[in-house]
Amino acid sequence: MTMINNKKFQSALLTIIVLLIGVIILGGCKTEKIEPNPVDSTNTQAETNDNQTTDKIIIVTGEYAPFTTENMAGYGVFTQIVEAVLTESGLESEVKFYPWARASEMVEKGEAWAAFPYGYITEMAQVYDYSESIIQSPHKFYYLKSNQKLALEGADFSKISDFGSYTFGGANDYWYGNKTTLENSGVKVEWANDVDALLKMLHAGRIDFLIEDYQVADEAIARLFPEDTDAFATLPNTASQHDYYLIISKVYPNSQIYREKFNAALQMLKNNGTIDRILIENGLESNHSEGF
Repeated sequence: MTMINNKKFQSALLTIIVLLIGVIILGGCKTEKIEPNPVDSTNTQAETNDNQTTDKIIIVTGEYAPFTTENMAGYGVFTQIVEAVLTESGLESEVKFYPWARASEMVEKGEAWAAFPYGYITEMAQVYDYSESIIQSPHKFYYLKSNQKLALEGADFSKISDFGSYTFGGANDYWYGNKTTLENSGVKVEWANDVDALLKMLHAGRIDFLIEDYQVADEAIARLFPEDTDAFATLPNTASQHDYYLIISKVYPNSQIYREKFNAALQMLKNNGTIDRILIENGLESNHSEGF
């Protein structure tokens, strides 16, 4: 009897042990379902948009002293004006210097929001938007004093077509148009990359005249020909009372919002005299541009 009871006890104990092992195994294999932390898609989107609007917008320019240059304090008077407008508008920006061809390309492709300073050209307005006019400055006809024939005949000239057989020196992205257009109108033309190259061509006798902002040309003449500045002269008539603008990308993110903010701030600084003050502080004449 005792032996039977012992067997029953051992059998029961074994059963209990097996059940306990089973429970332990099942408990170890059970996977707790972990709920992912909820993400507020509205807040995430808002944060992304905030980052986009607070990132610095890229603005590009090139060498066009004294308006914009890496070689002057404040990077030139036009750069100072643009940065003052951007500060007033609340837009954070970064101005970078590039060759002019690359600068306009970056704006066209949306790699930069805007470039400056540019004149208004109908063909360019198909590719770029424009800011309101920022400043105005006269462009003059430059020639060599030694060209007495042009000095006499050009006294009444007021447009390029008046110059007849004289050779004009031009560059890209100026208000007077491109080389092909001028040649098709019967003008003899030589082309260069910038005002420095054009002045060198004029000094060497390769062209008879060029058109340039008098502040830009006078700075370049003093820099390039310090011992021969008196060799250059301007004709009596002004070629153009020239307005300067930003060209603005049509595809840069939030471009039109930035444009509206810039134009509003620009008008405010014109009205309160800030633009004229910056010009005068840089030794240039104050002015009030009238736009297109």
